[in-house]
Amino acid sequence: MNVGEMLKMMRDPLGAPFYPPALQVLLVVTWVLHIFFVTLALGSSLYAIWGFLRPTDYRLRLARVAARLTPNAVGLGIVTGIAPLLFVQTIYDPIWYASNSLTGFWSVSFIFVVMGGYSLAYLFYLKGSPDGKLLWSAVASFILLFFAGWIMHVLAAVSIRPERWMEWYAPNGIIDTRGIIFHAWNIPRLVFLLPLQACLSLAVTLTLFGWYFRRSEEDAPFIQWVANLGRKLGLVISPIYALAGLLWAMTEGVEFGIGWQVGITLVGIGVALTGYFFWLRQPIRHAPRTLLVWIGTLVVVGMVREAIRVVSLARFGYSVATYPYAFDWGSIIVFTVTTIVGVAVLAYLIMVMYQSGGVKRDAQISPRVERLGTIATGMLGAWFGFFLLVGLYATFLLR
Repeated sequence: MNVGEMLKMMRDPLGAPFYPPALQVLLVVTWVLHIFFVTLALGSSLYAIWGFLRPTDYRLRLARVAARLTPNAVGLGIVTGIAPLLFVQTIYDPIWYASNSLTGFWSVSFIFVVMGGYSLAYLFYLKGSPDGKLLWSAVASFILLFFAGWIMHVLAAVSIRPERWMEWYAPNGIIDTRGIIFHAWNIPRLVFLLPLQACLSLAVTLTLFGWYFRRSEEDAPFIQWVANLGRKLGLVISPIYALAGLLWAMTEGVEFGIGWQVGITLVGIGVALTGYFFWLRQPIRHAPRTLLVWIGTLVVVGMVREAIRVVSLARFGYSVATYPYAFDWGSIIVFTVTTIVGVAVLAYLIMVMYQSGGVKRDAQISPRVERLGTIATGMLGAWFGFFLLVGLYATFLLR
């Protein structure tokens, strides 16, 4: 049996519940949201540590904000990570489960690593950030969160090299079921996707911070300083981002035969970001546009990741387009309604935050937004009630 036949035999015999290429698009889109919050958590954690180690009045103020932001960003990263994980499990189940088996110890440990990183980040925000005590907890949190990213990086690297699975599973003919060895990795890819994108996600968020609190006249100098810091950080990191993209292309890109395509794309977005931050003379005013530019960049990066995965598996005749599928209308309806309810709730929260505009008191929310909140809350309650009834029905009536 060759590798291609093995991959096809490992697919779900029931097939995907929807048209697989559509799920592939959703995988990229949801990954963009996930990676934004993951990298923001790393960036805010790192800045909180730096701000308390090199304190000035403004740095300490921002470090306390970053310490508060970190556990929130980690939570959002976890929540938004569910969707891309489910899409990967649906259309890339052979490579996902194989990589988790080959690195089984760390796959299971990942949950506890994230729990530890989140808990320590929250401990530092709650007990340490007011006076700078317990800085060790912030450092330990950053290390754990970065290590969680390393585990996911290794799983991804293992998954796209199925030709080596048997070698890793049974080195020298001896089966190794421990799952403790990190079998594959690519440092330029890791640097590009985690620390550099963490700095850029933080840079964009700093400009948004300035934009959101722009009406606070008493804090105007501090807010302007924060926004300018975001611009400077973006300007410094973007060229390095381009260089890391080139190194990624010269290593993993070349390995899979698409080195120049990956290189042109990643270097191009790095250079474009450098130019954007260079010409960004009013970071507060143009912060929403900056966010859109960064989201667009992450979409391109997500497409590059997906292209590498597609090309790596195409060597063995595995394609998402040929994945068997049968429409499962129950799953499709549940997914669609859940998405609608979730978007409605998020839209309400975003509009409330937008209309408050960073004002500390007397914020007025329009009746239209209040009406949306009532509808969204009702939809959420009804959806919870539906799942409760389904559970009760399945428990007591189905045999």
